[in-house]
Amino acid sequence: MEDQSIIDHNRKKIYEKLDYLSEPPGYKAEVSWIVQNQIAATNGVHYIDRIGKLNTYPYYELPVPQTVGQKIMLDIGSGWGRWLISGHRKGYIPVGVDIRLEFCETQQETLKFHQVKGYSVVGDLENLPFQSCIFDLIWSFSVIQHTHIDRLTNCLKAIDNMLTSSGYTYLEFPNKNGLRNRFGPAKHQDAYKDDYNSWDVRYYSPQEYKLIFEKYLSSFSYTNHSFLGIGVLKEDLKYVSLKNKLLCSLSLLLSSMTHVVPGMKSLSDSLYIKAFKKSNSFENSGRNQFVKNHQSVIFNNLDIVPLLKCPKYGGSLVLSNDKKKLLSEEAGIYYQVVNDIPILISSEANRI
Repeated sequence: MEDQSIIDHNRKKIYEKLDYLSEPPGYKAEVSWIVQNQIAATNGVHYIDRIGKLNTYPYYELPVPQTVGQKIMLDIGSGWGRWLISGHRKGYIPVGVDIRLEFCETQQETLKFHQVKGYSVVGDLENLPFQSCIFDLIWSFSVIQHTHIDRLTNCLKAIDNMLTSSGYTYLEFPNKNGLRNRFGPAKHQDAYKDDYNSWDVRYYSPQEYKLIFEKYLSSFSYTNHSFLGIGVLKEDLKYVSLKNKLLCSLSLLLSSMTHVVPGMKSLSDSLYIKAFKKSNSFENSGRNQFVKNHQSVIFNNLDIVPLLKCPKYGGSLVLSNDKKKLLSEEAGIYYQVVNDIPILISSEANRI
């Protein structure tokens, strides 16, 4: 039986709404007021003062090679949907999973605006509700780092299971030995590191990441992502304030030096970690059915059902006739579907 504190913690996150600044009278912009606030809440501290100042959606390049064919990408902790758009631009069919229903609804708004067919599921990163051998790329940016070590390892086990035989994962994590981190936030993590439900950032060294990852995945490697922060991107220069442009510029300069200064990447404040599938889990027919569904002219988020599994007992799920429930018939339970978005967290299972 699940710990009640964990159930309560998850349930709060599923249904809670962010605190939003009041929308000004006559507000008109390409980016809705809610999305403006969500960008400020999730893109890093250098976006906090950008609410209402983003006239267009910010765009980011997914730092992986272009692909062709019907390749599928999962974004863990997909927020307002920025990396789903980026994944589509790199040739992937994008799938997002987030514990917040509100964010999954925003993803669909973002995808619709960009006329991109992508998919959203409410799920918990430590118990991801997807079948085996589904994804060619599993990505996450500035999300898994917020979790307890047990949540992290459960997530890595699931990633190994969900990857196709040739698939890989590319994840962003902070470095305990980073130039900024070692003298700042990483020094204070003992106060919350063992709190299972704390959402504060955990910090590990590259050597510690290697030991953790190699238990569950193969061919571990890491590269620099950023300095002087754990979410700095080159695209930020276009969107943030002048003060933060200077910080971003310095971060990018230091990152460029990792290509010529031996060992400097180990001092990065943020890292990209790459790893490949380790286990021999078997392919299944769900992927082929999903791709067939995806090729339909009409978009339907519930076309994702063939990729899903019951997070409580495993096994496939069946959509009810009214499209309001996903049924695990053999287990005698169901999960709600809200605005065509499945809520697949084990604590939310209901008896049929």
